[in-house]
Amino acid sequence: MIDLQHLPGGSPDEKILLVLRRHWFVLIPLCLSVATVLLLPPFAFFGIRYASPTFFLNPVLTPLFVLGLSIFVLFAILFLYQQYLDYYLDTWVVTDQRILNIEQHGLFARTVSELRLFRIQDVTAEIHGFLHTMFNYGDVHIQTAGETQRFEFEEIEDPNTVAKMVLDLAESQRKKQLTELSESTGRG
Repeated sequence: MIDLQHLPGGSPDEKILLVLRRHWFVLIPLCLSVATVLLLPPFAFFGIRYASPTFFLNPVLTPLFVLGLSIFVLFAILFLYQQYLDYYLDTWVVTDQRILNIEQHGLFARTVSELRLFRIQDVTAEIHGFLHTMFNYGDVHIQTAGETQRFEFEEIEDPNTVAKMVLDLAESQRKKQLTELSESTGRG
């Protein structure tokens, strides 16, 4: 995991203003999946026992059932853990000079993208749907003129406030860049 106190490519005077992750509400389907995986083995056991009472008396079928069920549970837990890691390790860091997009892909792949604040042209907040509105989470789209056309903060809490803050930071960073440029050319 990236140490947020020592961000890659940062300057010593850079300050972290926001560390964003997806809203906790997006974990509910994952929790329901975990509950399903944990409840499925007992249901399978009692269902087979009810349908065929002699099934578990067979010395070959019982170990095969236990082996198959164990393999299912292990793969399900691995898949669910990978989904949780993807949720937890997808991070967006807003500093006073730039935005970092740290995106986890699977278990062993990560992409880190950087965007300087003065390059931002437009910031849009989107909240779609009843649950998004009720729990106040949505997406923030950041438009630039560079190669990367769009940075996205996905399913974050309070996207309107974050969008306004990023836009204000971008404006102040542009003014700072213009001031430094005019001072360096002697037109201050």
